[in-house]
Amino acid sequence: MTSRLHRKFGPWVIHHAFEFKWFYLGAFICLYVLQVFQSEIPDRIRKLTELLGTNGIEGASVWIFVGLAVGILLFRTSSRLLFFYPARVQQKLLRMELLELLEKVPTTRYQGRSQGQIFQILFDDINNLRAFIGFGLLQVGNLFIAAWVLIPKLNETDGYLWPAFIPLFASVVLFTITSLINQRYFKKMMDKKGEVQQYIIESYEAKQTIKNFHREESFVKGFVGASSEELALFFKSSIGFAITGPYVKLGLGVSLIWAAMLIRARGGSTSDLVFFSGFLYLFLEPVMFMSWVAVVVSQGFAAWKRVKELYAVLVIPSSDENELADSQLTFRDQGVCFSLLFWGEKMDLFFKTGKWTVLIGETGSGKSYLLSKLATGLILKGHNVSMVQQEPYLFNDTIHENIFLGKTVDASGLERARELIKMFQLDSLAPTIDEVLSLEVGENGKRLSGGQMKRVALIRSLLSGAKIIVWDDPFSSVDIILERRIIQSMKNNPEWKDLTFIISSHRLTTVKLSDEVIFIDKDAGIKAQGPSEKLLKEENVSKFFKEQLVELPLA
Repeated sequence: MTSRLHRKFGPWVIHHAFEFKWFYLGAFICLYVLQVFQSEIPDRIRKLTELLGTNGIEGASVWIFVGLAVGILLFRTSSRLLFFYPARVQQKLLRMELLELLEKVPTTRYQGRSQGQIFQILFDDINNLRAFIGFGLLQVGNLFIAAWVLIPKLNETDGYLWPAFIPLFASVVLFTITSLINQRYFKKMMDKKGEVQQYIIESYEAKQTIKNFHREESFVKGFVGASSEELALFFKSSIGFAITGPYVKLGLGVSLIWAAMLIRARGGSTSDLVFFSGFLYLFLEPVMFMSWVAVVVSQGFAAWKRVKELYAVLVIPSSDENELADSQLTFRDQGVCFSLLFWGEKMDLFFKTGKWTVLIGETGSGKSYLLSKLATGLILKGHNVSMVQQEPYLFNDTIHENIFLGKTVDASGLERARELIKMFQLDSLAPTIDEVLSLEVGENGKRLSGGQMKRVALIRSLLSGAKIIVWDDPFSSVDIILERRIIQSMKNNPEWKDLTFIISSHRLTTVKLSDEVIFIDKDAGIKAQGPSEKLLKEENVSKFFKEQLVELPLA
């Protein structure tokens, strides 16, 4: 099935109309009946005016107006519901399609876009598309149905009044043209709005993490500058509407005066002007809304461009992925062989299945980069991989929801989570383990320490069902005693002993507990690779850990 976002703007609208054709059929029937009921009102009011002129008002009945009012209320409401429900569904489907892409593809594809920009596309732009597909299609349909019903009705008795509609229609055309011209400013304003949101996010993150107070002035200056540009673009996109908006009301007044002059020239009565004004207002709703449809269409089209720009980025492989495509990732019975260009040098790495392989090397040697490349390559090959980076993310929810991420949890899964909470010594967070699971962690886990956040992420990784586990420096925030207990428990547990673990570390203790070691250097590439017991006796590896144990003299 072709994705919705793969289509161009016009085909997407047409596909949407056919996808919800039965809703729209019902909506058009409701609009037709609504206009039939409304078209009765001007003639009824004219007859009532004539009765008033002959003092025969006592013969008039109010029940016909009650019936028309009830019918108009019923069919007007029904038509809106039948138009707006498909728009809401479309909003959800478009948003889910983008979210699924964001979740599925490597982060390198959209790393050039800030959090604020992505949030704005997912929220504001999708909302603008929902407004277009709901309100816009409703009013287009309303205009055509109104023309179909009202034009013959007016032609039956007062067709000579048609020229009086010209000022109203002309003012609406002017408003529509202005709306379409301003579409480019609206898109620029939305782009700038995403930048402003990013300043807010970054200001908050900086205060919450690095407490870098001397940076506040630069954040404020940047925020003020971006906000000023957004405000200027907002005025540019709105000034046309502000100028031309009153034209519609002016056109309405001119149309009434013109009609009065035509009626007087024909020797008509006041009831004829009442009749015309009734029809004028019946036309005014769809025609006036059509002017706003131009606004909605221009905003929707600008939103569609921004959504499509993000979509295009998500479906096109990044340069890193193209590089990985040129690398070789092969699977043997005993493990994974990964050959790639790493900082200009070809590297051949081998990870044994069901074993713990640890990457070691000096800070800046590229361990995190290499693990990310490996995980991305495995995912692109369709393998189930779970990676925990040095700074994992926790959602503003309970530990339970962060561990299972919305999955349906059975009794055995819940029991495994309880065991892991004990194993990773998170049971001290609350009196009982069930209370630990229901503990709210706050935004990005701010109610937990960095080490506790990391351990929650490691538990999430173990419960993910992945066969290959990639962890970047997983035990840096726990003591060596807890580290030993965790690794030995996982190696002895039948459920986890056959998993393939690929981790990075600076610790000698981690190397001793692992099965295989890969020692990398940013200049030399792989300096050593093999079983941990053997490599710990190798000169380069031995020297690396001896230097860590050297006591530095006190100043």
